[in-house]
Amino acid sequence: MRSADLTRLTMKLAVLFAGALLLAACATIPEDLQPVPERQPTLAEVLQDPDAFEGADVIWGGVIASVSNMADGTRLEVVSRPLGRDKRPVSGDRSDGRFRAFFPGFLDPQVYTRLREVTVRGQVTGVTDDVVGAFPYTFPQVEAAAVHLWPPLPPEPPAFYRDPFWDPWGPWGPSRHPWRRGW
Repeated sequence: MRSADLTRLTMKLAVLFAGALLLAACATIPEDLQPVPERQPTLAEVLQDPDAFEGADVIWGGVIASVSNMADGTRLEVVSRPLGRDKRPVSGDRSDGRFRAFFPGFLDPQVYTRLREVTVRGQVTGVTDDVVGAFPYTFPQVEAAAVHLWPPLPPEPPAFYRDPFWDPWGPWGPSRHPWRRGW
């Protein structure tokens, strides 16, 4: 093989490999949350003008605060969180507030427990006034067409965790190593 042919082949393989990596990195949105509306209001926009956004399609998510089963369906109260590209709630302390989602079927409160991550696809039906504890609160409401319960994330190791097999200093730390001066 000539050098020019080898260079062209190497370039083609590099482009193919980069394309495969790019495709693998794309976030996949679960089927029950599709189609994703192009323009959707935020919780703050709905709270400011509920009549203007009534009937708007939304995909909102967060963590479950409470579950109430009624004769005609299930009401979820959700602490809103920003969503990632895959529409999974992003962990953290940031929240736009709470919303309520009504699902016309049964959602088992033993499965849909407090602090589980959910994403809801549905239509805004307005707002309702209620309380959180003793604090008066206005909840945007969504009639849910789909409720996606996300699997729990594996626990993160503690911040002080040090792997002794990959830590070059081991449990002694950089200043306590046996072959350093001062020991």
